Amino acid sequence: MFEGLKVVVGLISFILVYRTVTGNCNKYLAFAICAIWLRFFLAAFHTITYPPLIVGFSINALGSISVACLGLLVIPTPVFTLKKFFPFFLFFVCIAISGFVNMKIPGTINVLVKWCYFLVLASALILSVRVQGQNATFKKLLVAFTMPVALQILSVVLGQAKATEADGSASYIGGYNHEAAFSMIIVSFIFVVGLIERGTLSFRTSLFTLSVFLLVLVNYRTSILTILPIAAVFYFTLAEQRLKPSQKAPVMMIVAMVLLSSFLALSFTMKERFADIGLLLSNLDLMLKAPIYFSDAERDIMSARVYIWSQYIDAFRNADLLNQLLGFGPDSWKGRFNLYAHNTFVSYIYEYGVLGVGSFVFVCISVLLNALTLKDRKLSKILALSFVGFLAMNMATMPLWNIEGLIFFAILNAVLIGHKKSSKSRQVSTDNRELLNAN
Repeated sequence: MFEGLKVVVGLISFILVYRTVTGNCNKYLAFAICAIWLRFFLAAFHTITYPPLIVGFSINALGSISVACLGLLVIPTPVFTLKKFFPFFLFFVCIAISGFVNMKIPGTINVLVKWCYFLVLASALILSVRVQGQNATFKKLLVAFTMPVALQILSVVLGQAKATEADGSASYIGGYNHEAAFSMIIVSFIFVVGLIERGTLSFRTSLFTLSVFLLVLVNYRTSILTILPIAAVFYFTLAEQRLKPSQKAPVMMIVAMVLLSSFLALSFTMKERFADIGLLLSNLDLMLKAPIYFSDAERDIMSARVYIWSQYIDAFRNADLLNQLLGFGPDSWKGRFNLYAHNTFVSYIYEYGVLGVGSFVFVCISVLLNALTLKDRKLSKILALSFVGFLAMNMATMPLWNIEGLIFFAILNAVLIGHKKSSKSRQVSTDNRELLNAN
C-alpha cells in the first residue's frame, strides 16, 4: 500500500516541480530544483534504485553522475573560478592524489563524482541567488522537498515506522531507506525555510515548527543536535522582529527560558538516546584506545561508534609514513572494516591522511570565516550556527558521504557565496558581472 502511495505522491510532486520550473524560474534554479527532486524521487524507491544495475552502478548512482555531468555543461565556467571555491579544489586534489597513489581508482571516481554533484548544485544556486535573489530562489526550491515531506507525514498518519534502535524506538522516514540520509533531507528543508525572510512565505513559522517536529520523529539524534542552533536563531529572530527596543530585554529572556525548557524536555524524553553523549565526553581517551582492549560495555557506547572510531584511528596510527601522509585512498575502508567510520574527520584521516584531513579542516575554517564576516548580521548568525551544528553532526555520522548531506552543504555555501554584500547597493562586484555576463 505505502509503495503505491509513493508513486502517487511522486507524480504529484513532479507536476508541482514542472509548474515551478516552467514559471518565473531562471534556468540555473530550474536545474537545481530538478536535480534535488530527482535524488529524492529515486531514493524513495530504494528497493529498485539502490541495487547495482549497469557495470556495478545503481540507478541512484547513474542519476547522480548524470546530474554532475549535465551541471558541468549547463553552469558557466567563470562560476567555478570563484576564489571562495579554492579550499574545495585543494581538498579535491588531495582526494585525487590519495586515490591514485593507492590505486583506488573506482573509489576515487565515486567520491569525486559526489563532490562534483555538490559543486554544480552550489554553483547553480549561487547564480540563481545573484540573478533572482535569495527569497525567490529558496521559496521556489521548497517544491523539491514536497515528496519526502509528504511521505513522512503520511508515514506518521498511517503508522509506517521503521524500528532502528535496540531500545525499541521508531523512526518515521516516509518509507525511505535509512534515517541518516532522510534526516539530512528534513534538515535541509528546515534550513531553506529558515533562509526565507519573514513576510515572503505564507505560514512560514508554522511550516518551520512542523518541520522541526518532523525531524524529531525521524529519531536520529545527531541531526537533532544539528538543528538546535538553527531553530534557536529562527525563534529568537522571530521574537526580536516583533518587539520594540524597550521590550526586547525582558521578552527575549522569557523566550530564552522557553527554548531552554523545550530543549530540556526533549532531552528528558529522549534521555536514553542522548545518555551516551555525556558518557563519551567524560571518556574522550577511549578513542585513542586500541580496539582489542575495549570491554563489552565500552563497545556499546554511542551505538558502537566509539569502538568503530578506535579501529580507524588504530589502523592509521600503525600505518607507514606515506599512508599517514596521504591515507589509504577513497573508500579504502571497504573490505577492511565492516562499517563506515561514522565520523567524517576520522574517516578522512584514514582515507586521505594528514594532508587530506588538513585540507578539509581548511574548508571548514573558510566556510565558518565567510559566514562570520557577512555584513548581514542576521544571516551571518544563521549560517555560522547552522554550520557549527552541521560540523557537530559530522562528529558522530557522515552526512557528506551521502548526496543528501552534500545537498545541504551546497545550499549553505550557495548562500555564503551568492549573497550580495549590500542589498541596497546597485553596484555589482567583478565576480557578479562575470557571472551575469555568462548567464
